[in-house]
Amino acid sequence: MQMRNTLFQAAIAAACVAGTTSAARADLTISGAVGLPLNPTAQIPERGGVRVQANFTDLGSGRGITGGGDLNIGGIYAAGRVGNRLEINGGLERLNGDQFLNPLDETNIAIGAKYLLTRQTEGAGRALGGTRVAVGAGYSRALLRNTYGYVVGSKDFGRLSAAGRPNGVAHLGLRYDDFSARGLLPGRSNGKASVYGGVEVPIDAQGRLTAVGELQSKNASFGTANYPYSASVRYRTPRGFSASVGVLREGITGNSGLFAQIGKTF
Repeated sequence: MQMRNTLFQAAIAAACVAGTTSAARADLTISGAVGLPLNPTAQIPERGGVRVQANFTDLGSGRGITGGGDLNIGGIYAAGRVGNRLEINGGLERLNGDQFLNPLDETNIAIGAKYLLTRQTEGAGRALGGTRVAVGAGYSRALLRNTYGYVVGSKDFGRLSAAGRPNGVAHLGLRYDDFSARGLLPGRSNGKASVYGGVEVPIDAQGRLTAVGELQSKNASFGTANYPYSASVRYRTPRGFSASVGVLREGITGNSGLFAQIGKTF
């Protein structure tokens, strides 16, 4: 009987650790929320934990813009957990445009909040976390005054990983964005709804290397807009340091560019 109780307690502890690891794997988006490179997920920081991260993204040149131009955005961001289910995130960022897009240059804040509608993974008492659902909103003044809101679900899937590796995670969300480009990008700047999905697939048995991908329907009505996506590789250490590199298309310029993220969870 004692042996059985010991094994049961060990199984519960292992499940909790696996769930906590799942929560900690996520990094921050280009606007500061916990999630994929472009879009938030239904993951929030661990209790008492804060994620600090620096981002740099080449947003690409605008197709069809008279005079040409190239955009990039970079900044430093942080996300923390308040209570059991609330995430607060934000940062200071800089948008740079060259040639015709110089008037878009701006240094300003990004801010957001996310609320988990379901239980967080840790303490769930099972290795595979149930489906988590979250709602949130944010504002990035530098990124063309982007105001956005979303609802997203995330779930661990053992089938996304080879035997002996940590579980993969799949995400599906609905998002609404509104941008303002001060008349420099052709087309309308009114709001647009989009659907996005993504996966995080561990590459090695320790879960230090993860392949991350996402795809989204059009999130803007500008004439230069195209379907957003990202594809990257993330490296994470057990102590919370991580770095990612890959390619993404935010959608507003229609072109892809390289991006890099580096940060640490405290």
